[in-house]
Amino acid sequence: MKKKHSLQLALTALCIFLGGTAKINAQESLFGPSISYQYQNRSMFKAGLYYATELNSSHIVKVDATANLTWVEGKFVVIPEVAGTYYSEMYYIGLFGRAELTPYTVTPKVGLSFATFVELDFGYGISIAKKGNLHPIEGFTTSVRFNFPINTKL
Repeated sequence: MKKKHSLQLALTALCIFLGGTAKINAQESLFGPSISYQYQNRSMFKAGLYYATELNSSHIVKVDATANLTWVEGKFVVIPEVAGTYYSEMYYIGLFGRAELTPYTVTPKVGLSFATFVELDFGYGISIAKKGNLHPIEGFTTSVRFNFPINTKL
C-alpha cells in the first residue's frame, strides 16, 4: 500500500515541479477538453481536461485529468487518471514523453504529436494494484488522443 502512495506522490511532485518551472505567459497557455481511445488489454474511451504551457519557444508541458471509461466482465467501470506530458522541440510535429497514473497502473509512454492537437502514443502499463476481483490492467498500450483548446489566451 505504501508503494502505491509513494508512486502517486512522486508523480504529483513531478507535475507540480514541471508546472512550477514553466514560463507562464498569457499567450503561451492552452486548456480544454480531450478525448481519446486506448487499448490496454481492453478498449477504453477516455475523456478529461488538460492544461498546457510553454517552457520556452519550442518545449511544452501538459497536465491532464481524465476518466477512463470501459466495460470489464459485463460491468461499466470508471477509472480516474492523471498524466503529465513533455513535448520536446514542438513545432507542428513533435515527439513527446508521457506518464499516466491511475489507482491501479503506472504507464510511461512515448509518442508523436501534431501541433499538440492530435497525439498517437505507445507504452507499457505496470500494475500497482488490483481492482476488486477484476483482472489487472497492464501490458502494452497504444492510444490516439484529441485535444480541443478552448482558449488562445488565458
